[in-house]
Amino acid sequence: MHYIQLKKVSKYWGSTRAVENLDIDIEKGEFVVFLGPSGCGKSTTLRLIAGLEEVSSGEIYIDGKNVNKMDPAIRNISMVFQSYALFPHLNVAENIIFGLKVRKVEKKERQSRLARVSEIVGLNDLLKRKPSELSGGQRQRVALARAIISGNPICLMDEPLSNLDAKLRHHMRVEIREIQKNLGITLIYVTHDQTEAMSMADKIVLMNEGEIVQQGSPKNLFKNPEQIFTAKFIGNPPMNLIEAESDGKSNFIIHDENKITLITDEDQRKIIGLRPEDIRISETGIKCKVNYLDYHGADAIITTILGNQNINIKIDSKKIDQLSDEIFIEWEIEDLKIFDYESGEKAAGM
Repeated sequence: MHYIQLKKVSKYWGSTRAVENLDIDIEKGEFVVFLGPSGCGKSTTLRLIAGLEEVSSGEIYIDGKNVNKMDPAIRNISMVFQSYALFPHLNVAENIIFGLKVRKVEKKERQSRLARVSEIVGLNDLLKRKPSELSGGQRQRVALARAIISGNPICLMDEPLSNLDAKLRHHMRVEIREIQKNLGITLIYVTHDQTEAMSMADKIVLMNEGEIVQQGSPKNLFKNPEQIFTAKFIGNPPMNLIEAESDGKSNFIIHDENKITLITDEDQRKIIGLRPEDIRISETGIKCKVNYLDYHGADAIITTILGNQNINIKIDSKKIDQLSDEIFIEWEIEDLKIFDYESGEKAAGM
């Protein structure tokens, strides 16, 4: 039995669809990320699990119990919001234990939990400060501490790092993942940032326009995209998608007036996917001009033209000095991903 289950869950506001037919299984202690562009329904799904929105149809189960009609207060779920939602007139310690006071937990127990949690999230020296005296990262730690001090086995996080700068986001990603592992809590995390999803998740649920596009491990979504949407959304830079031509026997492109066959034994026109990491610069192969070089430090992105389409190639930046204005490229046939031209779905048998 799965710890959290969504079965054919839909949510409508009048005739407006928020999410539809969601089937999601989450195991106890799993770190699951709902990933997708703004407005895809990921935050709505989180609120449905929390009980902050009512399900229009379908069922949600937590630990084997149908919670569709269960009050949010008794679902044993904690939440961390994007805005932190801290009380400005209370100090850090008072913010953290606020929920325990409301639940009338004894003072001795409150103090014991506060000591343990403040140690876990690194707030021991800040307990007497007000939120206005804290940095963004410190406020995020307070919100996280308030969520885990309850002892609830499930924690939901809605874009918790979006207000932080890039360096601090990286630091907080590591901290959140470490705390989740140490406490063994089930964590569901909403973000539009694929870097957060790929680096933190046990499982990613990729959403678009209120539906699940694909779900699985970060590695699986990266290596085996089931749809063009996944191929474009996962990866930095995203997968190159080459619109091939068909002669009824193979798919090909015309490059420098030469016909280059991409796949054979295929009578329908396809879209060919190729990760920038899977393209090699070699001494022989297909000759291309270097149009642009984007230096990232450890690696670099070369933009060139294959046929009449821009493609990106990811290389070790140490090789930049060896480049000329023209390069030869090649790849392994097994690295190609084949998608149906009309539906955008992975081609059958590929």
